[in-house]
Amino acid sequence: MMLKLLYILLALISILNCSNIEYYPACSKNKKSIVDALKSIGVDSSFTNRKKIAELNGVQNYSGSPQQNTQLLKLLKNGQLIKSIINESNPSSDIIYYQACDKNEKSIVKALDSIGVDSSMNNRKKIAAINGISNYQGLYEQNIELLNKLKNGKLIKSKGSDSPSDDPIPTPIPTPTISSNEMIEKLKKSNYSKKETLAIIGQLLFDNGYETAFVAGVLGNINHEASIGYFESSAYTSHPENEPQYLKYMDKYYSYRTKYSGKLITGVSLNELDTLLNNLKKDKWEKGKFGLGCVQWTGERTLNLFKKYRSENNNGDSINFNQAAIAEGKLLISELSNDYKKYYNDWKEENKDKIDSETAAYNAAYKICYYYERPTDKANKAITRGKTAEKIYKIMTE
Repeated sequence: MMLKLLYILLALISILNCSNIEYYPACSKNKKSIVDALKSIGVDSSFTNRKKIAELNGVQNYSGSPQQNTQLLKLLKNGQLIKSIINESNPSSDIIYYQACDKNEKSIVKALDSIGVDSSMNNRKKIAAINGISNYQGLYEQNIELLNKLKNGKLIKSKGSDSPSDDPIPTPIPTPTISSNEMIEKLKKSNYSKKETLAIIGQLLFDNGYETAFVAGVLGNINHEASIGYFESSAYTSHPENEPQYLKYMDKYYSYRTKYSGKLITGVSLNELDTLLNNLKKDKWEKGKFGLGCVQWTGERTLNLFKKYRSENNNGDSINFNQAAIAEGKLLISELSNDYKKYYNDWKEENKDKIDSETAAYNAAYKICYYYERPTDKANKAITRGKTAEKIYKIMTE
């Protein structure tokens, strides 16, 4: 038995002396189980994978015994558990992965930065190519795929080469020289049914310093939401079974379909709406609510919008279109500058190499749909809205 172990040790030393070694990142010293420890660093903890890891680390005939698991756990805690061995005589035979990033990371750019990897567009193109993502453009879905792989320690770093791709450096896209006023005028002449709303909100965004692509992203979402001052419709006449429970509650207890559904804020009593919103607030918006305005603000955000309306019309019982437009624009800017500023900053960082492009507009719409609008079936709607944002960007900049 001792002789067999000696042979194994000598063989392992021989391998290590002629190879490059990559180790798993050390897990917490408090971990009691190799399974939990592997999971904590984003590594497949199945028996099949543990058996492979064990063999690589000199633990023969792995059966998952307490002694074997303790041996692996000790190595992992000390950062000495071998992840891969690249034989210098045949470097392309094995794959090296990037160290797993924190599970809470939301951006591939920040995630790569956090583990000391170049996060530029050029390097991300190379990483994407070696990980099977062709024609990488920095699209939101592509970045999420890379990020998920990195979180799980499955993002390939190289296959025996530090240069995984020979993709050409993309040609920089020139910044549009057209003024924001000209872009808004082009939008007003478009075929969009909500072009008046899009033009007003777009101008407010430009006035507050937002990039053209981000403006297009916001407008791409609004185009699929509603017009200024619009009350969410509860008239599911063709498919009544699809009406949300919160609107059924509104119809039953507040005559919502008769008084508000599909109407504009310019045609209702703000005093009555004030009473309604405060009644819904008492139930913490758990029973009834509704979307209002171009963004279809709901719940507490609807109340915030109502306060903006009141501010613009000096607490009157009615409001005109221009006042409503200014109120909605102010709330949108306020939210993007405060509670949702992180998502704007993430978008800006992720698209810094192509900030003035249709791709950046698509990514803006996708992120806004996911984290700001948050509609049902947002995964599919984000793609549709991204494509609309591309068209809006093109209309404004050509």
